[in-house]
Amino acid sequence: MANLTTIQLPIPWREFGLPDPLQTRTTCLVDGPAGWAWDPAGPDLGIAESASCTGEAQEGWDLDHVVLLVPNMGDAIALLTPTLGKPRLRATVQGRATSFFRVGPVLEVIESPVRAAALYGVALVATEPLEAVVLNWRSRGLDVTDPRPAMQPGRRIFTVRGTAAGLAVMSPDGPQVRS
Repeated sequence: MANLTTIQLPIPWREFGLPDPLQTRTTCLVDGPAGWAWDPAGPDLGIAESASCTGEAQEGWDLDHVVLLVPNMGDAIALLTPTLGKPRLRATVQGRATSFFRVGPVLEVIESPVRAAALYGVALVATEPLEAVVLNWRSRGLDVTDPRPAMQPGRRIFTVRGTAAGLAVMSPDGPQVRS
């Protein structure tokens, strides 16, 4: 199966106090026009290929999932399955067909009214309390929402507005222990 090694999206990582490129456990995130790199070759969905990179890790940060919008879920699954295997889960989320693949991080594929497949954005995981991240980023002049419950039970999320690609930050998966 193919692993997603690099995601390139127009997100100015340094404005968030993160390195550019940002290395997560499995995938390098870099600012630039939307594109991706795979090892070995990934699915042919018409997404631009970017150069693989190795970035700088930032303690307390990881990549949870990548969001891919597709015009037709059946067609997308037919194109993704040969290189990624069958989806781990298929569901309807907020009225839209959604499929999940494990490609290093999770690849969340959402049927959407787009003309062609498009990388939409990413969700990061922060081990620091989300309220602290929100305050830090607001002090930098960034427009972020308040943390709220995520779709996954026990997790929380906030989103960033005003970026050219979708960006969200989530609490870690699993039970949260507060002292």
